[in-house]
Amino acid sequence: MFEKMKNKGALTPTLLVIVVAMTAYLLSLTDMLLGLELRIYDIIFQRRGPIPVEDTRLAIVAIDQPTFDVLAFPIDRLYYAQLIEKLTLLGAKQIIFDILFTGPSNIPASDSIFKQAIEGARNVVLCGELSLIYHNSISKPITSLIPPHPCVLPKDGKWGLINDLFDHDGVVRRYPLFLSGADTSRISLGLTVFSLEKGVPVSDTDNFRDGDFHYNGVAIPRVHDLSSTLLNYSGPAGTFPTYSFIDVVNGSYDLAAMWSAMSEEEREVMRSSGMDSLFKVNPFEGKIVLVGASAEDLQDNKITPFFSALNKRRTPGVEVHANALQMFATGNYIRPVSLLYVLICVLLGSLATFMIGKHSTQWSGIAITGALFIIIMFSGYMLLVHHGMWLRQVPLLAAVGLGFPTNLLYRFIHSQREKAMIRGMFTQYLPKSYVQLLIQNPEMLKLGGERRRMSMLFSDVKGFSTISEKLTPEELVALLNEYLTAMSRIVFEFDGMVDKYEGDAVMAEFGAPIWSPDHAAQACRTALGMQTKLAELRIKWKAEGRNELYCRVGVNTGDVIVGNMGSDEKFDYTVMGDAVNLASRLEGANKEYGTAIMIGYNTWLDVKDTFITRPLDLLRVVGKLEPVAVHELIAEKPEDVTPERLQVAEIYTRGIELYRKMKFNEARQLFEEALAIDPKDGPAKVYVGRCDLYLGAPPGDDWDGVWILTSK
Repeated sequence: MFEKMKNKGALTPTLLVIVVAMTAYLLSLTDMLLGLELRIYDIIFQRRGPIPVEDTRLAIVAIDQPTFDVLAFPIDRLYYAQLIEKLTLLGAKQIIFDILFTGPSNIPASDSIFKQAIEGARNVVLCGELSLIYHNSISKPITSLIPPHPCVLPKDGKWGLINDLFDHDGVVRRYPLFLSGADTSRISLGLTVFSLEKGVPVSDTDNFRDGDFHYNGVAIPRVHDLSSTLLNYSGPAGTFPTYSFIDVVNGSYDLAAMWSAMSEEEREVMRSSGMDSLFKVNPFEGKIVLVGASAEDLQDNKITPFFSALNKRRTPGVEVHANALQMFATGNYIRPVSLLYVLICVLLGSLATFMIGKHSTQWSGIAITGALFIIIMFSGYMLLVHHGMWLRQVPLLAAVGLGFPTNLLYRFIHSQREKAMIRGMFTQYLPKSYVQLLIQNPEMLKLGGERRRMSMLFSDVKGFSTISEKLTPEELVALLNEYLTAMSRIVFEFDGMVDKYEGDAVMAEFGAPIWSPDHAAQACRTALGMQTKLAELRIKWKAEGRNELYCRVGVNTGDVIVGNMGSDEKFDYTVMGDAVNLASRLEGANKEYGTAIMIGYNTWLDVKDTFITRPLDLLRVVGKLEPVAVHELIAEKPEDVTPERLQVAEIYTRGIELYRKMKFNEARQLFEEALAIDPKDGPAKVYVGRCDLYLGAPPGDDWDGVWILTSK
């Protein structure tokens, strides 16, 4: 029955795990935690460090500060034409401009020369941009594609978009694959160059499926707005080989161009004459050369994940494109872990904190939770650096961070409810010290049912029905409350549990819910204590002119089922079993012998060496087939009783021995001798009658000495 209650209770932690997981994920979408997520992302790059690019096919020609100091800005397009000619002579495979030429310059002739140079080289890629115009009267910006101006772009000229994608903290972590404006769309500059390298243009048949951008057998993972991919930066600014624009235009690499233009025979002649050392190594041959600004005054430098307090150098926009092209070429992409897996991990993180809280102490739980934080962050690092997977860590950290205190709060509330339940269940039935011990150690209380060896006590007031008829209801309640209070205190004094009251009857157990190996002795001390206390109360009641009460007590020991019994809505902590029923029968059997306390055989075995008892009979009680040996409990120590009573018990016991040997005449004489000392001794009176019965009608040789009790 209690298992059902525990199963219902399990629903609350399950719901809490789910609620914590969902709360953690939703909180991770807030600006503050998104900023933390991005910061962790950047730290991973900084800890990873640069990826070697010695074998890269990329080179950068930068409009750097020396160039900016020499050439007036905007630079005359004639210089760009000269750059194309120089790089063509140096054997550049592609020349990529990260510079906008979206309108004519002030020198039309220079525009024309620049265009002719582009047409002649046939390996130049220009750039355009997607324009966004915001207005208060509209909710979405007006977009338009702005291509290179026809004054510089040949009819079949290639170009791509160079729009930057900034996260909300101003850091460039993503690279656009394509951007849409008006009724058309255009791929980015990097993807344009990549498609030219592949020799297959990006067409309308390219698919966007499975979260990826599929192009010519290549699957580029997308993120966020689904039109961009995460940039796996090779390193901070200066990672790729960079050369000054002014040096190339002024002819610093002309000798290298001459060397590239020579035939192998001519080069051999130069080597043999030792003149080959005059020629510079050609850094552009066979390379994809990107041209763009790096001077700070031109304001095209970006903050990337490698920007930090220790490295405050911004990365030129042209080098951002270089990083993208390097990533496309190597296929070293970063793939975001799908939302489904993130949610599963968040749920597992929440569950883990509840399991930690359930099976650990507070301080060990804090230590394990801290270790879990480290494991999450280390796993995120390893996934990104070694497997190219970005697992959002903040939702997991939030789930653990929220889950642990939530679990502590739940455990506190649950423990308070458990303590209240224990206090409410046992305060009226157990000593306060026992209740407090159970509250502090609820694991000692096995809820449900378990088999346990215990001792049970039943007491009942002699002739209570007759007494109650003589009293008013108020008088009866007052008398009964005083009696039951006194009897319960005796039970508590000897660490017993009051199971229930049924009118004037008291049922108590010893050995549960807190186990005690001395439960039989505790029950016997309680029975004796009840009789002693009741004798004191009779003196008081007599002085008050009130009715005097006498009670009978039955005690039995044996295996029972103890636990919560009843329905899901109402239950009691009680005991069940034959040993319980026998204890009840023994209480009633006292009437047959005129005794006050009768104990069962198992109880007698446990206390016979420490308590004073005498045998009563071999009884077959109502509802039982097997006979049971019963004894009268007299006292715990000899000094607790009069010498006369001890003498009566000794004579009586010798009489019982003769009685069971069917020596009824000799036995009767001993019982009469006992009555001569104490004429009120009930058991001796009973056995005088039994001896007379058997002397008149002797039992057969198969007589087993069992007496059948016909009433409860």
